[in-house]
Amino acid sequence: MHGGRPRHLRVRRAAERGSFRRLHNRRIARLSSTSRDYNPGMRVGPLLCSPLAAVLCSHALAYPRPPRGTENIPKLMADSALICKGEVVEAPEVTVVSDPRPPHRTATAIVHVDRCFKGERPASEVVPVLFDNILPPGGGPYVVLRKGDYRLFFLKPEEDRYVLVDDWFGQLSISRQLGATPFGDTDPMHRLEVDLKAGLNDEDHERVLDSIRMLGNMRHLQSKEELVSLLDSQDPLVRTYVFEAMLRLHDYSVLPAVEQWLTAQPQPPPSLTLPRDALFEMQDRLAGEISMIRDPATLPILLRLLRLPSPFARQAILQAVRAINSPQSAPSLLKMLDDPHADNAFIAMQALIELAGGGAIDWVPPLPAFRENPNYYAARCREWWQAEHQPQQ
Repeated sequence: MHGGRPRHLRVRRAAERGSFRRLHNRRIARLSSTSRDYNPGMRVGPLLCSPLAAVLCSHALAYPRPPRGTENIPKLMADSALICKGEVVEAPEVTVVSDPRPPHRTATAIVHVDRCFKGERPASEVVPVLFDNILPPGGGPYVVLRKGDYRLFFLKPEEDRYVLVDDWFGQLSISRQLGATPFGDTDPMHRLEVDLKAGLNDEDHERVLDSIRMLGNMRHLQSKEELVSLLDSQDPLVRTYVFEAMLRLHDYSVLPAVEQWLTAQPQPPPSLTLPRDALFEMQDRLAGEISMIRDPATLPILLRLLRLPSPFARQAILQAVRAINSPQSAPSLLKMLDDPHADNAFIAMQALIELAGGGAIDWVPPLPAFRENPNYYAARCREWWQAEHQPQQ
């Protein structure tokens, strides 16, 4: 259930699954949204990196869900009529039934509101929120609330009560700390920014991490000073969360520090247990953020990161290099044709073809054929590039 972070989450990395599943969510789509592929009609199947593996290994194993921690706060804000934070003071118990029918809202939780960021705070200071307290077996996109939960709620009215605007991210764990909102401030995003920054001083380590993540997921801040100050934290998890948040805010000034950190990390084990292995998970999460960089000025660092030992990290970085589509990347892409992971070599081949302008190339194989004989096709690509498509000096 997705009312909060599970105490122990077992994450099986994609290499053990051997499948390339295309999930319909923002992060996957952006990972695979680079230019055309050749042969026409064939598309690079991006490897599921571990942050994406974490998606599939939540409680609802049988039901695909978006990656943890990827809430789009501007969209949630726009979709909501009422946004507030507070504590669930009443909620019926949750039960699981054998009936396989889809879940539906069956119970009402009472939330005591401490602060509203959008919409009017009720005079009674309580809000009734519909949720699922009768769940089918096998999981699914359901909403669970329990007495004592303290959440940030994104709500819309339904008759005389409220429902979450999003089953996955309509309620988010948040610090109880209240920021000092400037008098007359009516900007919901800035009011939330102020409270999230207050949460950076919470005594609960998890709430600090939540605050950092959500600040990054706001996509724009009036000031990043508080985040920047945490780059000197002695807590490596706090630092890596700040790296991720800054990358999501498109502040690539942290990229040299990200490169230094990633280069110094050991290879993650085949499977992760959270929260114990949270730092290993952050390697893949940072690689996932790097995969979405499109700024040509970052290319020197991206090309150096192609030497990382993790095939999942290399693939993510290849996606960014390919999308930037700069001739400066050609020497590195030629080297990547020999990547021991055939899928990475295939992406490098596709990127070289795009650099050369594409066109009808009769020897270009589909991915399954490339996997069967990567050395042959790497040599063929290298010969083709050098003979016919070397850029003019």
